[in-house]
Amino acid sequence: MRLQRINKLLLFILVSLLGVLILSPGAFSGDSPEELYRGGYLQIKQADKSFYEKDYEEALAKYESAEIALGGIKTEYPEWSPELIEVRLNKCRERLDETRNLISENKSWEHPLKIHFIDVGQGDSTLIQTPDGTTILIDGGKIWCYTFLGDYLRRAGVEKIDYLMVSHPHGDHYGGLIKILKSFKVDTILVSGQKDTTDHYQRYMETVKSLKEVKYKMARAGDKYSFGDVELLIMHPSSKLPDSINDCSIIAKLTYGDESFLFTGDAEEDAELEAIGRGYNMKSTVLKVAHHGSRTSTDQYFLSRVSPEEAVIFVGANNAYGHPTPQVLRRLKRGGIKTYRTDLDGTILYISNGKEHRVELPGKAVYPEYDISPENQGKAIANRETLIYYKPREELARRVPPDDRIYFETGAAAEMAGYRRFWY
Repeated sequence: MRLQRINKLLLFILVSLLGVLILSPGAFSGDSPEELYRGGYLQIKQADKSFYEKDYEEALAKYESAEIALGGIKTEYPEWSPELIEVRLNKCRERLDETRNLISENKSWEHPLKIHFIDVGQGDSTLIQTPDGTTILIDGGKIWCYTFLGDYLRRAGVEKIDYLMVSHPHGDHYGGLIKILKSFKVDTILVSGQKDTTDHYQRYMETVKSLKEVKYKMARAGDKYSFGDVELLIMHPSSKLPDSINDCSIIAKLTYGDESFLFTGDAEEDAELEAIGRGYNMKSTVLKVAHHGSRTSTDQYFLSRVSPEEAVIFVGANNAYGHPTPQVLRRLKRGGIKTYRTDLDGTILYISNGKEHRVELPGKAVYPEYDISPENQGKAIANRETLIYYKPREELARRVPPDDRIYFETGAAAEMAGYRRFWY
């Protein structure tokens, strides 16, 4: 057994030495500079083929082999066509640098920053997934959005929400969050500190308070949060809150490498100017247009300071408010800012590697519909989560999940039980 091991060791050493000899330029008399050059040239051609087929790892290995071969000629045979060798080496090294950069760039897309501007109609909801795995949800749309929103989050792979930011307490921003808070583990909630007086807001706050392990924090100008290479800077509000709920909106800038995204809630002109007045660098790659494109927001001076390349507007189709307004659309157009709208484009997904981004359009929101059993045909259908009831033949009645339904013989009976009519 011992003799066999020695023989194997000797065989390994001989094979290794033979490999070294074969790879050494000029090791054999047959390895003329012409033959070495031909070998290097063929390696470059094979590497070019792999490069154009986008097999960059294979191309890299062949360019490196060619560089070694050509470098060997330069060292062993310095008098042999030095100009030609220098040209070939320089070209090979250019391709090496280009190939290494492409490999690096491809790796940067393996774990990108993803920002989902989710189509929730006339409301806001943004999902942010950072390269280090942190999940941030900004707002949750209107009260009845929870069925689609919860489904969207699950399809996006969300199991836990690390930060839930509620830009301000208006129903089209926090409305769908009660069920989300019950369905997903949430670590930290960031709020402006302003309050609403509606019954639904009280129910929302009761849900928040019932979650004992959730951290509840006030977002204040100057606060910074880091998630690996991604940074979130709060620019507004300060500890002194304005009377206007819209102007209490959290304005926050998310930065990843050379790319940045500015989130504005429903901030109006006063809040925009206050954020500028604090001296922050407002310049951003993408602007989430405030207040659904209302004329009271996205002031021209503010827009010039942000100077975005692209903009996103959350807005419901055929909404009753006239959003987005012609004034805001004109300002965006004059600035040459490419604009996406959820009423026209559906959900807008930005994917960034920190140097550049691409945009995907997964489509418009599709709400699941459920059958109504024969014995409940003709009855009012109420949603115990939203406290809204629907008339029997309304399309939206079928969107109420079976587990959340309660039936009443009449609408009057539903109202007596504390339910209210659907509103836009």
